[in-house]
Amino acid sequence: MAWGPAEHQQGLLAGGDLFRHVLTGGELEPLPYVSMLLREEEFAYAELPLEYSRFYAMDVSYEQHSVVAFGSAGFLLGALAVNAAGNAIARNRAQALAAAQWREHQVARVFLTSERLMIVAHAGALSFWHEGLSEFFPAPDQFQLLLTFPDCEPVQLRGPKGHRVRWWMVTSTPSPYVVASVKAQLLLSGIAPHNLRP
Repeated sequence: MAWGPAEHQQGLLAGGDLFRHVLTGGELEPLPYVSMLLREEEFAYAELPLEYSRFYAMDVSYEQHSVVAFGSAGFLLGALAVNAAGNAIARNRAQALAAAQWREHQVARVFLTSERLMIVAHAGALSFWHEGLSEFFPAPDQFQLLLTFPDCEPVQLRGPKGHRVRWWMVTSTPSPYVVASVKAQLLLSGIAPHNLRP
């Protein structure tokens, strides 16, 4: 799904409104109903369509072919050269597929709850718990948010509604890393983040 500049601008403004609302003492209203099973005392605050991907390498195998050729010396050299080129192409393709890269690109349903981000991807529902968040890298100019957790590959969320996720995590997660990271970003942009909790 491709979002245009208008959707990104609306998402940026809505994210800023949410941040100001929560920062000035406002609370989020839980959704009255969600289609996913939540824990007792867990509340869902938003269901958002976002581009989702993960960063990892993988094992890839490929077949190496050999050739048995009969004929003149020129024919034999030609057959061996074509075979070697074919094997080199297969090896290079396998190396490119195996390299660490962003994978699983898709638009997923992302539930923002009081305890986690629940991402409903093609593979099923995945839970990323707020308390386990170890790194938080928002890139507002690219409408993306990169999250790392100690027990899984990095997660990337992209799209206009990603700003809501970013500001919700800033004001609601127990991770001091998130707060320190965003405080530094705000200070660099000339905004004094006095009301953010330590």
